[in-house]
Amino acid sequence: MAEQQLDPAALAKVLGVEAAVVRAWLEGDGTKLPLHHIVKLQETYGYSPKWLANGKGDSKLSGQIEPELDEPSLAFDIVEIPPNSFRRIPVVGMAQLGDNGHFSDIEYPVGHGDGFLTFPTNDPDAYGLRCNGDSMRPRIKHNEFVVIEPNRAITNGDEVLVKSQDGRVMVKELAYVRDGVVHLSSVNERHGMLRVPQDQIERLHYVGGIVKASAWRPD
Repeated sequence: MAEQQLDPAALAKVLGVEAAVVRAWLEGDGTKLPLHHIVKLQETYGYSPKWLANGKGDSKLSGQIEPELDEPSLAFDIVEIPPNSFRRIPVVGMAQLGDNGHFSDIEYPVGHGDGFLTFPTNDPDAYGLRCNGDSMRPRIKHNEFVVIEPNRAITNGDEVLVKSQDGRVMVKELAYVRDGVVHLSSVNERHGMLRVPQDQIERLHYVGGIVKASAWRPD
């Protein structure tokens, strides 16, 4: 920010978030910069995505080929996923990617649902949702699926499934929690910050992965 002469409001405008989100990053609570924001800073200012993600290497691109960014855990290391880690994940409903979400609970026996996805996860309670809307585009596209891992811990910057007591179910990015209010942002800058009182949230689960529509299979 100092090199580019940016204050929190200016950086927030570049990344399409509210200034409060940037100020939360600067408080030093251990929150990592989300991947899509790393890509934006790389494209805008030429910073190395590897350096932005974990502080390693030169801060600016050197002209050499940088590792292609994908999922955060795979961004800079080749990770072999054991074949026995893949599981059939039941698809149990739909989540809205905009601010006004809905969730179609489908009553199926445990381990079954409206078709399934094959995905590597250690969470025995993992489930899938079909996504509808564009607020997380290009990160999550309309009609793609997310795999939810309800037993995994959540930190600021994570993509999360949020179900409020009024029935809304949304996939958002957890910006921060302050004074009993959960602040949620969207990748798509056309959608602003959403604030939900913490005591009105029924479910706040970690989004473990994004799965293409072509990966869905019927039961």
